Amino acid sequence: MSRRKVLAHREPNGKPQRTRPAELMSPTEARRLMDAARTGLKDPVWGTTLGWLHLSGKLTTTQFAAGKRWAEVAAEYSAACQGPKQPHTAKLDPEGGTPPDPDSLQGAREAKGHTRALHRYIGALEVIRRTGEASARAVAATCERGSMPDGADSLNNLRRGLDALATWWAGDRK
Repeated sequence: MSRRKVLAHREPNGKPQRTRPAELMSPTEARRLMDAARTGLKDPVWGTTLGWLHLSGKLTTTQFAAGKRWAEVAAEYSAACQGPKQPHTAKLDPEGGTPPDPDSLQGAREAKGHTRALHRYIGALEVIRRTGEASARAVAATCERGSMPDGADSLNNLRRGLDALATWWAGDRK
């Protein structure tokens, strides 16, 4: 008499399938995805600190989206204030030109965009600061500079700040 087979999903060859829950990703798969992002094979956001924290399950999807949006808002603010740019390789054929005249139509449009970026940044920064100065530092360090949170307190401050941003931006859409 043969032994009874365990009820399970089976592969075509008859062996039981080894499956993982759909919402969890194996650590090896997460590492491969991060390495692929760094080499340009996948979306580059998964190679960032924020992407890694989301892939490892330390941030929710909502917190991840808020972090990405904060990074965009901070970059627009820095460009509007003519802050220093990130270091990059020198261009062999630099693009010439000058910024548009503020009195022209294009210059007025650019100035209006800079004003919007300034207001978005200041409003979002105020929301984060209401959760505490530690949250503001954690959000800036992780989302803008790509630093990994150093410990549970820093991670909790990051989550708190990103949750506040997500709530505030969700209220903006209504």
